[in-house]
Amino acid sequence: MTDVMPVWATVLVSLLSGGAGVTFVTWLLNRIDRREHTLTREDLDAALADSPTMRDIEAKLDRDYQRLEQSERDRRAIRLDVLRLELFAHTTSRTQHERQLEAGQEYLSLGGNGLGHARHEWLTHDYEQRCKTCDWDYTKTHHE
Repeated sequence: MTDVMPVWATVLVSLLSGGAGVTFVTWLLNRIDRREHTLTREDLDAALADSPTMRDIEAKLDRDYQRLEQSERDRRAIRLDVLRLELFAHTTSRTQHERQLEAGQEYLSLGGNGLGHARHEWLTHDYEQRCKTCDWDYTKTHHE
């Protein structure tokens, strides 16, 4: 062996034995280690899909969404019933008449039809007649 060390080997040994080389190698090893231990979204999804707890939660959420949808349908049906009752009540005052017209508009916008539509038209016509004659006595009708 020769007693002379190549220059590149001298530089490499000095870098590795100094603080900069150790810091760089430590950083590089930490990066590689972190990459190997990093969980991806796919890993988490796969782990959660196999979890019995998550299956129970999903089933409960599905039941809750079905109940919510049924509740919304029931609420809409009840609202239509209330509007229908208001629409078909015997009109006794101008304020009630105006409220019945508003209820009729809402009833129609919610998809109500049939007799409710006819009643709303009749109330509208009656209101227009009363406005023209300025007669708000509800003991008599203005339809002939």
